[in-house]
Amino acid sequence: MLAMTLLPAVVFAQVEPLQPPSPREIRAPDVSLPPVPVPVPQTRPRDGMAFPQDFDIRSLRDGLAMQGQDRAQPGQVNRPEFTWVRGRYENYPGGRGGRRGGWWDTDFPDAEQNFMRGVQRYTFIDTDTTSPRWMDLTDPELFEHTFLYMTMKRVPIGSMRTGPDFNPLEVEALREFMHRGGFVMLDDFWGEAHFQDFLIELTKIFPDRQLVKLDMNHEVFRMFYDIEEVPQVPGRAVTWDYGNVTLNDPRYPPSVHAILDDLGRVMLVANFNSDMGDGWEHTFLEMYPTEMTNQAYRLGINYLIYAYTH
Repeated sequence: MLAMTLLPAVVFAQVEPLQPPSPREIRAPDVSLPPVPVPVPQTRPRDGMAFPQDFDIRSLRDGLAMQGQDRAQPGQVNRPEFTWVRGRYENYPGGRGGRRGGWWDTDFPDAEQNFMRGVQRYTFIDTDTTSPRWMDLTDPELFEHTFLYMTMKRVPIGSMRTGPDFNPLEVEALREFMHRGGFVMLDDFWGEAHFQDFLIELTKIFPDRQLVKLDMNHEVFRMFYDIEEVPQVPGRAVTWDYGNVTLNDPRYPPSVHAILDDLGRVMLVANFNSDMGDGWEHTFLEMYPTEMTNQAYRLGINYLIYAYTH
């Protein structure tokens, strides 16, 4: 796995915590294992710093290099520390530009471009903000990376022709990627039918491991930002449409589920009843709630820091 140097952290303005949904009975899919208790690490306040929207950390580094600092060696190619990779599964008839199924590319590339700008601005990690990549799960180059993002969307819900339906080679590649230290983030699946589809695909990869629901004491929620509540980031055609956004829809209680390795490291996280990709994609959409965009950035950055430190 390629290593990555994390530069000093910089935090944007605090976001007001989400208000809990109104009390009512909520039915959610059952998960067999109880939450995994993890001691809460000690945290300290950090000073914030504001940057313009088009700020690029590489311009700062270029300026330092011109002063004789951080000068590249002869023949050295300056590459960003982190390049976003989205997984493309084979079940995608039509693909981009003629989709008749296969939703691997939902929100691509706007979601990752915006998120990478946020990562660069708030953490000082040098990211590729212009050319996010997608990659077939069976591409050998996958093992040159550490972080992999995929959507679990099926439209219509329950259809096996539109979302992930991992074939044996994809299953083998994903399992090996995570066993070698890779981190997989699954996103954008809603309701009980989607959850059952998710379990089917997960069982293909790890038939001998159990899914756990992470509670808020897990360190993944304390890696960079202190997150007190799993956000329900609104998703297109589920909890929002043009002109109408529903926050904290009680029909879809959000949660984070995970697969752990033998040492307790999170190999895979799944954001259930939440759409982080929409939160990133619609950063500059006036009608989309800034509160939820901020929450998507905060949790996504925590995942990224966790992936590169565990």
